[in-house]
Amino acid sequence: MGRKQTYSVEGKLRAVELYLSGEMGGYRRVAEKFNVDPSQIVRWVRAYKQEGIDGLKEERGLVGRKPKNPSDQEKIKRLEAEVAYLKNILRLVV
Repeated sequence: MGRKQTYSVEGKLRAVELYLSGEMGGYRRVAEKFNVDPSQIVRWVRAYKQEGIDGLKEERGLVGRKPKNPSDQEKIKRLEAEVAYLKNILRLVV
């Protein structure tokens, strides 16, 4: 099996922000620009919405599921990411 491509957090963030801005249209157009599969953009956007920039950090090699009862810090990070996401949406609408 070949080696998998890795992407920097900054590159992932640029792709996510481009998608969220709506400038490029959908996942497919953003994926074409970054030369990745559209499903990869979907995963990055989902991770960013759930965990903010920490969700874009490389976590290969970790086995098992995340705990079902996240710690307070994890809840705070997730909520902060949601607030940032919603602020982005509001900027686009207003």
